[in-house]
Amino acid sequence: MARIKKSYQTKIFSFMLILFFSASVPAVSGCGLFYDFESNSGTTNTREVISGPEDSLDEDIHRIKEVTDGDTVILDDDNRVRLIGINTPEYGMYFYGEAKEVLEVLVLKKEVKLEKDISEKDKYGRLLRYMYVGELMVNLEMVKRGFANAFTYPPDVKYSEIFLEAERHARSNDLGLWEKSRIELVDVAVHYDAEGDDRTNLNDEYVIIKNIGEKAVDIGGWKVKDSATNIYEFRSYQFEPGSIIYLYTGTGTDSGGIYYWNSPNPVWNNDFDTLYLRDAIGLLIELYSY
Repeated sequence: MARIKKSYQTKIFSFMLILFFSASVPAVSGCGLFYDFESNSGTTNTREVISGPEDSLDEDIHRIKEVTDGDTVILDDDNRVRLIGINTPEYGMYFYGEAKEVLEVLVLKKEVKLEKDISEKDKYGRLLRYMYVGELMVNLEMVKRGFANAFTYPPDVKYSEIFLEAERHARSNDLGLWEKSRIELVDVAVHYDAEGDDRTNLNDEYVIIKNIGEKAVDIGGWKVKDSATNIYEFRSYQFEPGSIIYLYTGTGTDSGGIYYWNSPNPVWNNDFDTLYLRDAIGLLIELYSY
């Protein structure tokens, strides 16, 4: 199938204007964040209020010295901060550059306040925080505009429901990461709970992809990703109508529609996770959440 990669320059510029003016809105009383999520009809707003972070809000003012990617920054005191509750594309992934650029517009060289949840730092030594420019919560804005997906990682779940609502808004409006591929009629499922110990039965954890359309499609460059940072990329293969592809987490020899991730560890959480299936240029083909 012939594909033409779209130019995002105009779209990103429009988002930057919106974000610039949003971040410049004067603060209202208190530390709450008042949010509008536009409905598809354009006639009704769903308002969410993030209220009462005063008990955990750091009153110190910080300045952002550098943005390293869409969810990580460096403060003027050289502390690194990871925005919690969200996840953005890693280097080399679809939408990495756009997410980083938008975060730069929001926070670079600006004064911010930080809010802690439960954890102090991650395993890389980064501070785990919600970030505010005035009354604008940066973490939430990145999700709402489609430049990040909600990423709940206990115990830091204070705003998880609001992040999920923001993601639903972005998905329903095909914003950013959620722009749809022209490739349709693909059904996806995950067998995520292997029998026994997942760590010793990796090949009982697998992804099922079925072509429910009427045309064959080359899956070369398609990527499967979980809600964290695990990614598998398919090599060229003609995916025929009615056929099924199996992607096993463990090791084995690829053959026909059978693929092996060769991961040393389980990929899929047993309680909740999300699978993202993207085409060769990064557009979303299908999403499966459980």
